[in-house]
Amino acid sequence: MSILVLGLIAFLGYSVYSKGYFTFQPEGKRYQKNSGLVQDYLLSQQPYLVDFGDDELELLSGNKQREKNRSFFSQPTEGILLSIYHEPFIAFKSIFHTNELKTGVIGVATQKEQYVYILKKDHVDIFVNKKPFGTIKGDGQLISPNDKEALASYTLKNDTSYLIRVKNSPEAEVKLNIESNSLPQRILDLYGPSTPEINDLVKILSFYLIGLGVK
Repeated sequence: MSILVLGLIAFLGYSVYSKGYFTFQPEGKRYQKNSGLVQDYLLSQQPYLVDFGDDELELLSGNKQREKNRSFFSQPTEGILLSIYHEPFIAFKSIFHTNELKTGVIGVATQKEQYVYILKKDHVDIFVNKKPFGTIKGDGQLISPNDKEALASYTLKNDTSYLIRVKNSPEAEVKLNIESNSLPQRILDLYGPSTPEINDLVKILSFYLIGLGVK
């Protein structure tokens, strides 16, 4: 079977799933529209991002790339975050429905991957490359969609950072408030070499927290 056909099947599968997903929930049309806007923006920026390995993720800074021809109507909650070496690392876009409850849609992309977070009142649904991955509960636990197992979690470590754990083992810290600095500063600390599976979980939670914290 050709790659084109496989891609079409994958797209149709997502289209059918997402149609049902957005239909049977409060504010479904609003979430569907905003998730589309977020994904379109991420897709438009991915070709300009550099490819980097999991061990380079902690080079990410809070500094944003200056946007050319930025219009009056551009949203401040979108852009590209740079590495400490001024490389375009990740694209982000957030559309919040309410500031009080933080409901809405957050999207983050690397050169090859997209992460979309649908923020509800009491949980967050996660899509990775347009496929449902799991849910972040209100207590910070990342839950598998299949067996409801807690895969990872985040907690507030102190007044400046979050702590990410995988299977109760500390794996990373993410800055609480992510801001630009005249000297680029890292916003993510990885505790050590990990397996690809652990790295994937760390990225999923890290990108969500970055989407919440970026200013």
